[in-house]
Amino acid sequence: MTTEPRGQDTAKPAGGRQGATLVLAGTLTIMAGATVAPAIPGIRESFAGAANVDLLARMITTTHALAIVLFSPLAGLFVERVGRKRALVIGMLAFALGGSSGSYLPDLPSILVGRAVLGIGVSLIMTSSMAMIADLYEGDERRKLLGRQAAAGSFGGVVLLLGGGALAGLDWRVVFLIYLLGGALAVPALMFLPGGRQATAAPRAAGAETGPAGRKVPAGIVAALLAMMLGQIAFYSVPVQVPFLVEGHFGAASVVSGGVLAVQTLTTGLVAMRFAFFGRLAGEYSLAALAFLAIGLGYVVLALAPGITVLVLALLVMGTGLGLLMPNLNNWVLAEAPAAVRARYAGLLTTALFLGQFLAPLVTQPIVGSLGIQPTFGVIAAGAVLVAAAYHLGGRRSARARAAAPGRPAEPLPAEPNPHTTEGTART
Repeated sequence: MTTEPRGQDTAKPAGGRQGATLVLAGTLTIMAGATVAPAIPGIRESFAGAANVDLLARMITTTHALAIVLFSPLAGLFVERVGRKRALVIGMLAFALGGSSGSYLPDLPSILVGRAVLGIGVSLIMTSSMAMIADLYEGDERRKLLGRQAAAGSFGGVVLLLGGGALAGLDWRVVFLIYLLGGALAVPALMFLPGGRQATAAPRAAGAETGPAGRKVPAGIVAALLAMMLGQIAFYSVPVQVPFLVEGHFGAASVVSGGVLAVQTLTTGLVAMRFAFFGRLAGEYSLAALAFLAIGLGYVVLALAPGITVLVLALLVMGTGLGLLMPNLNNWVLAEAPAAVRARYAGLLTTALFLGQFLAPLVTQPIVGSLGIQPTFGVIAAGAVLVAAAYHLGGRRSARARAAAPGRPAEPLPAEPNPHTTEGTART
């Protein structure tokens, strides 16, 4: 029997144009902070006479992240209420409005309000697009799309950093106009993505989990959310600290810092493109353990690196780990989330992602102040290896639990993609 859970729109069969639209929607989230970073010095100079200008100018790159962390748990409820497609389009319009507001608003406080609106838009985009991917795709097809989305985000991040820097050289306000791409992407979202009406609620099977609003969250989802937060702390410690190492310790120019960071970003994208292949070889716990092990090894090399060449090798290893981690965690949550509350879990995933980004400098900077940059990398390496061991052990425990469950195989086979799957269809 097939039914349609609340908050999911009726869907047409998944196609190439809607897959491309969902992949591009994922790149919008990368634009949120990276695009305006090169414009911060110009903003600081333009408002030099304002009170607390140093703090407020730097908050432009973080305010949206705080808004995302606070709003994302509610974004899942909103998506379930209005439907995936409507929420996605609303998010894109909020993204365009809030993001571009820096091009015309008169002072820093009002620009920060615009950045908060941008954060709300990112919350809706991530939550609704992830839920829609889960509704439209299964098994290997879902893994392929999530890998392409992560890769597009990585490649787009490099382009946007370079483009933002070029536009900032013209005028810092011009940089904010890039966010209008979110409004432009709303057009193919309206044309190619399925939806249009709110579906009815699905009956719940006896004993089924009630999701985030219920008493118990599946252990696998808890593990994925924790891995997302820890992975983002590790990931954002690189752009926060590596430029100081490259320029201050190794005496290289700032352009070298950008090139070194681009190596990691490109590696992450290339590995993420092949996520469907890796997903067929190992389960979620094993891939998470392997990813954190690669991150830990990369940080070991960073801690010992005597120069730029070895530094690049370290970032290649770390980029490999991050390319495995991000699509794996997205797929893990979407695969285990009950269909009726899938959007709420996608909202929690968004919260975990941006909470890790927000915490990265707060966690690492005190250690850097006490030990220095490279010893701090050694501390992060030890933590990443411990996390890898924990997920390896968690995977073995999960496998034993599945083997002991009556009537269930020890390792469930991945679901085959169903060309007739439609958004909002749940098997009960």
